[in-house]
Amino acid sequence: MKKLRNTLYIAIIASSFVACTAKEDRESMGKPLPADQLEFTVTQTPGYDNEVTMESLTPEIIPYWDYGFGVSNARKFKAVIPFAGTFPIKYYAYGKGGPSVDSVEITVTENDANFFADPYWDLLTNGVDGKTWVWAVDNPLGCITGGGDYRDNGPTWWKDNMADQQAIINDKMTFDLNGSYNFELITPNGNKPGKFSFDVESMKLSFVGSDVSNGQNWNYDIIKLNENELVIAATHIESWGGFRNFYFFKKEGFVYP
Repeated sequence: MKKLRNTLYIAIIASSFVACTAKEDRESMGKPLPADQLEFTVTQTPGYDNEVTMESLTPEIIPYWDYGFGVSNARKFKAVIPFAGTFPIKYYAYGKGGPSVDSVEITVTENDANFFADPYWDLLTNGVDGKTWVWAVDNPLGCITGGGDYRDNGPTWWKDNMADQQAIINDKMTFDLNGSYNFELITPNGNKPGKFSFDVESMKLSFVGSDVSNGQNWNYDIIKLNENELVIAATHIESWGGFRNFYFFKKEGFVYP
């Protein structure tokens, strides 16, 4: 976000230099507005405090909003904060004298039931409480990773030898929706927290700041997701005629019959 703000600021300055001499520019640009002169409103919808209306009332500026789960340069718009918690709403005003910023905090009472209505959210994360997934070492395929054609739903080309997976076999990963899209890779050698992105419509799963063990930093396809099983695949359509690498997980405590 910082890069975007700086780019806009530089563009404003550059346009001023085209029209003015250095002396005239210094005089015309002036100083950024003090924070107490910025006029804006942030209003939560009564009875549905996940919905927030933001409106810029400061004249002769370009507004820019950063509300944690998205950004906007609209003068007035609505956004949904999907999580319970206290969050800053940052308001930037870009004027002739440069950017000014102010912020307010809002409190959201609970996760948005409408936003997380699809049952796949709960299957993956168990909501605020979280869910732990481990390698499915006892699954009927006899492997936890393998490969196949990019259209396959399981390993048809190869199955990695379980004996070669000892370095990762005790790793775990957790998902939860406690204030954010939280993910953590848990290993005997230390943990690596991050965030996850889950597109329910396309059944895509990706990670920021962390990854699954032996992962490929990919936008993974979810092949199977139910109460006890999670199978994901890194799909490479453009390589070797198209192939997939599969990863097999199960809910911690689940034992295959």
